[in-house]
Amino acid sequence: MKKTTEFSLLSCEGGADRYFTLDKNAVNDLSLNFLAGVLAENEDEISVLAEMLSHVPCDTETIKYRQEIYRDLCGRPDVCREFYEIFDELKFYSMDSRTVSEKHSNIWELINRLSAVRSYVNSVTGLQKILENNSFQSAGMKKLAEYIDEIYSDSGFSALEKDLEFIGDDALGIHSMTLGVNFNEDFFPEEIGIISLNRNVIYEKGVLERFMSFHRKRTGNRSINGFSMISHNSRVSASDSPLMKNLTSIVEQMLPGQVRKIEKILKKYTDISGIQLARCADELLLYLRIISFEKKLRESGFETCIPEISEDGSFFHGLYSVRLAACVMKKEAEGPVVTNDLEFTPGREVLLLTGPNRGGKTIVTQAAGLAFLLFQQGMFVPGSSAKLRVCDGIFTHFPADENQTVSLGRLGEEAERFSAICSSATSESLVLMNESFATTSHMESLYIAEDAVRYLCSRGIRTFFNTHMHELGENAEKYHEDGFAGGAVSVVMGRRDSENAFKIKYEKPDGKSFAREIAEKYGITFEQLSGIKDK
Repeated sequence: MKKTTEFSLLSCEGGADRYFTLDKNAVNDLSLNFLAGVLAENEDEISVLAEMLSHVPCDTETIKYRQEIYRDLCGRPDVCREFYEIFDELKFYSMDSRTVSEKHSNIWELINRLSAVRSYVNSVTGLQKILENNSFQSAGMKKLAEYIDEIYSDSGFSALEKDLEFIGDDALGIHSMTLGVNFNEDFFPEEIGIISLNRNVIYEKGVLERFMSFHRKRTGNRSINGFSMISHNSRVSASDSPLMKNLTSIVEQMLPGQVRKIEKILKKYTDISGIQLARCADELLLYLRIISFEKKLRESGFETCIPEISEDGSFFHGLYSVRLAACVMKKEAEGPVVTNDLEFTPGREVLLLTGPNRGGKTIVTQAAGLAFLLFQQGMFVPGSSAKLRVCDGIFTHFPADENQTVSLGRLGEEAERFSAICSSATSESLVLMNESFATTSHMESLYIAEDAVRYLCSRGIRTFFNTHMHELGENAEKYHEDGFAGGAVSVVMGRRDSENAFKIKYEKPDGKSFAREIAEKYGITFEQLSGIKDK
């Protein structure tokens, strides 16, 4: 069979194929494993999805390529699931391309390889039928159709189908094994013997049925379904070597001539490999699970959109935290989930977010990061609409675990991490900062933070910096100096108990009012404290 061109549902042919990988801090700060857990339908999928989500494309061609496929599959959820089931089965049975030895081969290796080849044939046939019955618009799905048609139409494929029919079902008809166990005088297992290989699947019997069967069949020399003969020579000591050492000879007795048939046919197709197609299983899994999640969000009343790609600024309308929405849907958090309009525009690249304690600053910071991540994966974005400029990296600077700050101290560890971010981030990057440099005195924190903001503005690095240092927001204009590539703007989070709770506004902060609200909440204003004493 001729070799087909390589194909991927995540990378477009001729694209720049540029990616960045989130570091462990960003993975943790964006709760990526939590998101993967929300998307996954079983434990095995979590690590696969988390790894793919952390590997982020940053060229527009790849993002557009994925978006088109995503739209195609969104409109056909049942077809998408059919695709995945076929790819997943092929992944499970995918074979390597090793050559079958001219010498006597282990029967189990031959049968496993035969099973893989048969799975490959069934998968290609199934994919061909689906693609014939559905018309797709995206370049990626059209390429998949061409890829499968190239395989299906090849003369080697039809020859392979005929050869598999020639082998028949005998070689693949083994579904169970019957073992016999000999005990010593202390009823300790001493020898194990292979009684038969069977076509049927053996189900556990009840205690009474097993007891009656023991009395009816004292000789123990018959197979469960009469398919095969006992081999007294198959007994081996349980302490010597694995049972499988003797299986080859027994199978050859039960399948006369089949071993030679399998060897002969597999030698003709040593270059057959389902690995290329099997890789599509994980790729399709990412689309399938995110499509399913988006559907659940919409059914729960949350808006979603496929964003436009921008060449300059980034604009979100109705942005919300997809993580918080997932928690609300799972009844792990209470609503409402508040939406916000957010933008990064020339001269206003650094957003300085201030607001009251527990006012939602961290949630909206994380929301922005996850939205950019989903956008660049070519999937939906949480919000009513969005037009976004691609970033070449997402960096996070959130408070570290105390165990990570033993050697340097908290401030030293924060400074080291920020220095590493600055050495890697460019004007095309996204930096998310959460209460950074707040582990020392206010004056020292402010001094460090002001220099950090000045540097970010000088480079024009898109930054979302939420902080309690209201002076940063009050003096946002002064960080836009001559010769700087960007500037800063003050953003304020609404009070938790007001009609604007969790809503952000582009205005200067009022630090005294925030402090007053906190003091009143906990009853420690002068008037409240005086009232307590008077009582």
